[in-house]
Amino acid sequence: MLGPLDLLLPPLVLLTSLLTLPFTLFTLPYTFLTQPKPSTPSWPALKHAWFQHFWFWFGRASKPLFAPRVAPLLARSHGVVLDIGPASGVWMPELARARDKITKIIGVEPNARFHAQLREAARRAGLAGVYEPVQAFAQELESVGVQRGSVDTVVTVHVLCSVGAGAEGVVRALYESLKPGGQWLVYEHVASRHGAVRAWQAVNNVPWGVLLDNCHLLRNTGDVIKNAGEWESVEIDYDSREGYFESLPHVVGRLVKKL
Repeated sequence: MLGPLDLLLPPLVLLTSLLTLPFTLFTLPYTFLTQPKPSTPSWPALKHAWFQHFWFWFGRASKPLFAPRVAPLLARSHGVVLDIGPASGVWMPELARARDKITKIIGVEPNARFHAQLREAARRAGLAGVYEPVQAFAQELESVGVQRGSVDTVVTVHVLCSVGAGAEGVVRALYESLKPGGQWLVYEHVASRHGAVRAWQAVNNVPWGVLLDNCHLLRNTGDVIKNAGEWESVEIDYDSREGYFESLPHVVGRLVKKL
């Protein structure tokens, strides 16, 4: 959208994350002793706390950039909804606009430090009693009561970039959770289609996962979802608003599981 200036976005995000680290370290004793339960300091726990502090304000600050695409997408939610990796619940108000069509929302968030924020966001959005955060990964859905073929809508917004090396398994598990005719609503940043920009992404990807809790810049998420199983309809493509130099390009769309 900004031409060559779009190339500055990844280093700016990395810098922003680094600037959050001193606050995370300063509050470390409080973090480990009080949220969500007393725990022993570890590198994974530190990364979770660091990302929580980063996302607390960055998620809200960056939301206007993505809302024109995400808001109408989430308005299509209905039935039993799986909200995958919602973090602090930035998109809760948009989900609430589909409240009349929704029976239940399960917020699958493995970082339990976000759960209190999710409950508060649900309360403010009028979704108390409808939105339930659970601490689980996608491959563990049955352990938290989500059976195969029981979900009407899967929502993934800026989450599949962080699932690690087993992305195909995660996506397959989410596909299997859908009912026949169930829908998957997706908005994810992915690898660029353009070699020069993809090379720039690769440079930034070296520190990216460390500074942003396992996020990855070079995933082909759209193709992975398409190949997860049989679909009745596939409407997913690169975001048409984004230009050649976009270094955090997105795929956006809706897929319906085969009947």
